[in-house]
Amino acid sequence: KIAILGVLKVALPAEDAALILIQVNFIGAIEPDKSRLWFFAELFESRVLFISIEGGMGLLVAWGDDANFVLSVGGFHPRFNPPPLPFPIPKRLAIDILNTPVSRIRVECYFAVTSNTVQFGARAELRLGFDELGIFGHVAFDALFQFSPFYFIIDISGSVELKVFGLGLFSIRLDFSLEGPTPWRAKGEGTLSLLFFDISADFDITW
Repeated sequence: KIAILGVLKVALPAEDAALILIQVNFIGAIEPDKSRLWFFAELFESRVLFISIEGGMGLLVAWGDDANFVLSVGGFHPRFNPPPLPFPIPKRLAIDILNTPVSRIRVECYFAVTSNTVQFGARAELRLGFDELGIFGHVAFDALFQFSPFYFIIDISGSVELKVFGLGLFSIRLDFSLEGPTPWRAKGEGTLSLLFFDISADFDITW
């Protein structure tokens, strides 16, 4: 077996006054007895100016009776069950554009390729205020394409909520998904809440 592990560090323009700081822990191995090679890396304490960056990536190439290929940057689709991996599932790639006690804007994303799939997605979260008083929202997108047999699923969701003294005064939530083609299925749900009143509409169509 051959293994390599270490830390990659990039500090620009200088280490004692870095505007860009990228730090990565990594480990990899070639294991002939298991007919595979793999690599795993994860960001830590990294930032660009005041924007923090985190996330991980993993690569698995296996040959022989259990041939497989997995490349993940930021994890997998929520509905995908990955094969056994010699490393942890990578964390989402994420940047905190704003992160204070009263406000937060965070964006996460991922991309993965396996022997039979392509997957990608992103999520953005917004919080302005405190848990008991503020505006909260999110937008998310996830897509999974399988090659054989051909199949795909796409999920889209979004929400916004206004809270005052812990009471939800107003909120909107939307969820949609499309999958197919054997069979095709489209479903969605939308909810509008105003004080103590809720209005919901949903559909679920298969053909």
